[in-house]
Amino acid sequence: MIIIFNLFIIGLVFLIAYWWANEGLFSSILHLVCVITAGVITFSLWEPLTMRVLNGGAFDNYAWGVILVGVFCVSLFLLRVTADKVVPANIKFPSWANYGIGGITGACSGVLTIGICLIGSGFIQSTNELMGYQGTARSKSTGLIGKVGDPIWLDVSNLTSAFFSMLSVGTMHPDIQGGALAHYNPKVDELSTLMRDTFDNGKGQLSLAPNAATITKVASNNQGLIVVQVSFNTKAKDHGGQLIIASSQVRLIGDPNGSDSVDVYHPTAWKQESNDGVETLYRFDDINNYATSVPGRQDTGIKFAFDTKNRNFKPKFIQLRGTRFELPSGEPLPISELSARLYQGRKLTAEEIEAERDSLGKDISHLFRISSKIKGLRISINGIPSTIAFNEDNYLLEGTLTSKWSQSGTSSKMAVKGIYADDGTAIVQLKVSPGTNASFGFLTQTEPESSVVNIIDSEGRKYSPIGYIIGDDKLMQLTLSPTDPPNTLGDLPMHLLSKSRSKDMTLIFQVTEDKIITEFQVGNVTIGTCEIKATRGSR
Repeated sequence: MIIIFNLFIIGLVFLIAYWWANEGLFSSILHLVCVITAGVITFSLWEPLTMRVLNGGAFDNYAWGVILVGVFCVSLFLLRVTADKVVPANIKFPSWANYGIGGITGACSGVLTIGICLIGSGFIQSTNELMGYQGTARSKSTGLIGKVGDPIWLDVSNLTSAFFSMLSVGTMHPDIQGGALAHYNPKVDELSTLMRDTFDNGKGQLSLAPNAATITKVASNNQGLIVVQVSFNTKAKDHGGQLIIASSQVRLIGDPNGSDSVDVYHPTAWKQESNDGVETLYRFDDINNYATSVPGRQDTGIKFAFDTKNRNFKPKFIQLRGTRFELPSGEPLPISELSARLYQGRKLTAEEIEAERDSLGKDISHLFRISSKIKGLRISINGIPSTIAFNEDNYLLEGTLTSKWSQSGTSSKMAVKGIYADDGTAIVQLKVSPGTNASFGFLTQTEPESSVVNIIDSEGRKYSPIGYIIGDDKLMQLTLSPTDPPNTLGDLPMHLLSKSRSKDMTLIFQVTEDKIITEFQVGNVTIGTCEIKATRGSR
């Protein structure tokens, strides 16, 4: 099939060249100008238009390709009609010029036209090969990314990508949203075949809505190792209800230096949480290895490790299924020697694994509740002790409450509604029980009295807990002290530093309404990261 595909490509180029050679040199040159102009318009509008269309629906898997080819066809048609109206007459040249030079310019038009169509076809969900042609993809034996299968004789997509990339950093640099093709979508011909290199022979998702993921943190060391933490929400999931993403669909794009080409790297490993709540490192060393979401969970945090081995490499974007995401501003977090060795696939001793602590922390999005209600608590205000105060709306204000979780015969009118939140704030609850991603079990070497406990929002504001809940299957104990909050680890029950899960514990925070919570920190240690909006109300 690959031979037929090659002959088909060459045949189309030859036919287009022959057609414009018959039309004459002037018409051939005019058409080439229209093709180049249409291509420049297409690659300038392609990404901004596609970003407006992507919404997590079924059409997303065709949007990149349909918009690329569609804009090109419409632009070329309008330019041809305009050119024929403005220049209705032809200019006569000798036959040798028409067939010689005209044929060459016609062949150039054919290469660019078919190249754009071939690139566009790669962005349409189908199988992971086209008539035996795969282009750039993951190796079946090693999982590494490179050229696979038989080479194409006339690589029109590569020639087209190189040509328009050169124009994008030259005289035809676009001034609209999207930027230069060479810097914002480098090696677009490779990207087109990598996008369809998905699970189940190309039937997986090959697009990602712009609001389906958030880049929470970046860490790096001076050896060229870069780790990017991504938080995916439900819109990122494949149609089967689970996110499944290959290394071929993740690219780290470098910061451009003038008109120079940028470096592009794919992840070599990733970290994700398993079903039993343990964060584990995996390597992209097999074609069957995919980063996936935890089944049944709305938000999933995945850390992609790029072992660039390039000390001078400075990342600017991460590209997930074709969608670019800017990396957080500021200096990346440092990667410890133990973490670097782990990400690079080198073995650690049991003691080193115990001591290793990822500077990015773990994903804790699923451990948050944005609600003033206390989950599972249904008691009457008539039965609560005087050790805790409440207002006329049955919201708890301050004090200590020890009680059973539920009392029979409690009416909704007399039931405790929850924890009071001041106007303009929301109650945020974070589960920090031993064994969870937000637990304190590894902090045995910290100084409790000086280790400040905070959650941090996207603007850098810090919030200390105003209380906590400790409970088991029978009893719960609420400590609520907004006027004298437990600021440090030493102000909290010391059994939290234990790794045994005898009781559950939840920290309670009061956060400015609509702020985005991004981090949970104890002292200078990042326990976990998230992307949670503190919306007033219940969930």
